Formats: sequence, C-alpha cells, structure tokens
Amino acid sequence: MWKTVMSAMIAASCAPRYHDLEALEPHQLWSPLPVQHIEVNGVDIAFVDSGGDKPPLVMVHGLSSYHSFWEHQIPYYAQRYRVIALDLPGYGQSGRPDAPYTPPWYAEVVADWMTAVGVEHAPIMAHSMGGQISMTLALQHPERVDALVLAGPAGFERFTPGEADFIKGYWTESQALKATEQELRATFTAVVFNRPDEGVERLLEERVRMGRGEAFRGTSVAVSRSVAGMLDHPVLDRLGELTVPTLIVYGTDDRMIPNPVFHGGRTRSIGEAGKAAISGAQLVMLPGAGHTVHHDDPDGFHRAADTFLASLPTGARP
Repeated sequence: MWKTVMSAMIAASCAPRYHDLEALEPHQLWSPLPVQHIEVNGVDIAFVDSGGDKPPLVMVHGLSSYHSFWEHQIPYYAQRYRVIALDLPGYGQSGRPDAPYTPPWYAEVVADWMTAVGVEHAPIMAHSMGGQISMTLALQHPERVDALVLAGPAGFERFTPGEADFIKGYWTESQALKATEQELRATFTAVVFNRPDEGVERLLEERVRMGRGEAFRGTSVAVSRSVAGMLDHPVLDRLGELTVPTLIVYGTDDRMIPNPVFHGGRTRSIGEAGKAAISGAQLVMLPGAGHTVHHDDPDGFHRAADTFLASLPTGARP
C-alpha cells in the first residue's frame, strides 16, 4: 500500500502542469527590468539596461537561456553598476537570424552591441556557453573586456573528434523541439539547477510554453548550431593568450561539466585546468551548487564576484 501511495505521489509530481496552457511568445517572457531592443548588423537584439551613470557591467547568458537566468544578479549589481544584459540572437526576445551561432560570430555580435549601447569596454559576467563566447571576445577584442567573471564556463574541456561528431549528430536542428515537459522538468531539476525554486519553476514553465510557439523553431536551430560552434571553435588551446583578470566560479556538484557521458570526474579538475591555463586566474568552488551556480548559490557567487571586482586595477574596476 505504501509503495502504491509513493508511486502515485511521484507520478503526480511528474505529471505535466503546463501542457494545456497557451504557447508563449518571446515578448511575453518575464524580465527583471523593462526589455529594450536595438538593431545590430541587421539583427534585433533584446536587452535590459539598469541605466544611470554608474560603471558598466555586461552579462552574457548560456546555451538555451536568456537574460532572465540572471534574475538574482541583475537587481543585485544594479545597485552599484550600470547592468546591461542581452539575449543572444536565437534566444529569448532577440531575433532568430539564419546565422552560424558560433562563439566567434557571437563575440562580434556582443562587441558591436556593446558599441551600439554606448559601452566601449567593461567587465563581462558570463555563464556556460556565454563564458566561451566571452573568452573568445577577450581574445578577438581584448580592449573591450576589462575582466571576466565566468560562472560554470564552457571551454575548458577537451573533446575528441569522435566525441564532437557524436554530440553534433545528436543535437540536430529539430532536437530541442522533441523534449517533453517531463523530460524538461528532469533536466531543469536534476541537471541544470541543483536548488530549484520559484524562479526555476517559472523558467521551466516558460520553456515548455515557448516550445509550442513558432519562434522556438528558430531557437532549436540556434541551439544545434551553438553546440556545434562550441565544438568547432574551441578556446582551450588559446587560454594562455588571455591577458584580462579572470575569475572562474563552479559549483562542486555541477552535473554538466565535465561531460557525464564521455568524461565524468569532478568539476574541480576542469576548473583547475582553466585556472592553470589562464595567467593569474582565480578559481572559486561553491559547495553543493550545480551548473547554474549563480542561481543555486547567489550569495556565494556574489561574495566571490564582489571580492574579485574590488581587487581589479583601478582602470579595469567597474
């Protein structure tokens, strides 16, 4: 009897909650600040800007996400900085062009967008894929990047040609369209986030409802090309060329890095590899936090980032 009750409770907790709700359009996504739009190189870029004459701090999100994944950081840092966070093309409320979506392409988009919003240089706070994009930006345009604050960054892990081909073969341009609500819930609560809360539930609902909208077909293409782009344009062997102050923050229980299918092991080993490759880099490991480390432990992340930003040379300090 007890096993039956428990099975029923588990089944109920996993039952779809949002499949009967109407599809969500990009402009309906929640945002901690009013969303603005600007055209950059023919692409519509959505972003938020806390404004004012405070020093700038740019935020770049990761794969399959958008600026609202910084929901804890945007209001926190807006007290002291002009926080500007974009939706990368293909994601959130930005346009979905027929584009390569590689880190070098994204790096140029971010650089040109910074110019368009009046930011010539700034520290960059970036998550996961956004970390690889931002490291690429610092290599291509070092004068634009004062410092890097990398949350669970991609780019420190080496993949063999066979591993890369397998991953690219799996992430086809229709793959993201196939995910069920139950699969998405499992991914959000057991892989992407370690400490689900109301914000994670909102992001999950948005993802489920967005997945039924026409715009998400463009996002599915962006995800596939973004994954392939990270593999085809690795940054690992160029990390020694980075000259900007760098903070690396991982959660000790990151379930995405290192890749659990091909590599396994502990996230600390990946963080240590990145720290060793980037001259002067600092590494902070936050206990119990997962891949979205800045959301799982915002207080710990803020303490690490605050200490790092305060230690920057005057010319690089926001």
